[in-house]
Amino acid sequence: MQEGIAPAKHEQACGEIVGLDIGPSTVAVVGDNSASLVKFCDTVVQPWKETRRLQRAMDRSKRATNPHCFNANGTWKKGQKFTPSKRYTAIRTEYAEVERKLAAERKRAHGELANQILGLGNVVQSETLSYLAFQKNYGKSVKVRAPGMFVEQLRRKAESAGGQLIDLHTWSLKMSQYDHTTEVFTKKPLSQRWHVLGDGSGVVQRDVYSAFLARCVMSNTHHPSHIETMWAAQKPVLLQTGWLRSEPAKIEPSGKITVAWQPARATPLERVVCKRGLAAGHGLDAVVARREPGDPGGFALRTPCL
Repeated sequence: MQEGIAPAKHEQACGEIVGLDIGPSTVAVVGDNSASLVKFCDTVVQPWKETRRLQRAMDRSKRATNPHCFNANGTWKKGQKFTPSKRYTAIRTEYAEVERKLAAERKRAHGELANQILGLGNVVQSETLSYLAFQKNYGKSVKVRAPGMFVEQLRRKAESAGGQLIDLHTWSLKMSQYDHTTEVFTKKPLSQRWHVLGDGSGVVQRDVYSAFLARCVMSNTHHPSHIETMWAAQKPVLLQTGWLRSEPAKIEPSGKITVAWQPARATPLERVVCKRGLAAGHGLDAVVARREPGDPGGFALRTPCL
């Protein structure tokens, strides 16, 4: 008999801090030498048409075999109990099997993503999520991806690895509104996926920037001097991974900020880089302009084998 924590199956970076920004369909992860925007549970595909067909079949079977349970207008009579038919039971079993497969794949995808994040650091900092607000605004996405279940699994794995998941105060920090160059909070619409730095030095992907700010938080407070030091170290990584563009921004007399380069709509199909130091070889999407092989200082952009 052996006592204590079981040996880790996956590589874990002890003592490193990872910033996390969890959305309804994407997860931004920023580590020491990596920055990723991954699609949340991309392997979990909900067959909406199939499940809807099964639900309608169950409803028709229930109404046909239990007419005494329904009013004349089709509503359910309170207090009535229905007797399921053999056909209803068979359809219900088929529907349960579809949901069971989705739940199993969701759990596997959660564990894989959690292991990749812990490969960057076992101290994870993320904003506190309002799962009720997520359910109200993004009900279908929450049903497929279950962000609350993922956070709890990540918390359990981090504590087992000797680290922790730190919940940051959302309302005081306002990651999506803060700009460390001007120390000003500015509200942005959800459709604006790129953040223009206040000093006009460039544009950065909104979710990745929020994850970076989460990584820099100390004692639930923004410290501008600490963020500036971390930004100087993180900036080359963001430039290489394509989530930061250094084109200068122009401030018009009306106050509107425009850039010569218009950010394209990002297609977050990245994978979290498990091994630190592989950011230069991280796979990029169509947003990033690839350098020619003969270009001096160019580097090969490919997705490393994870």
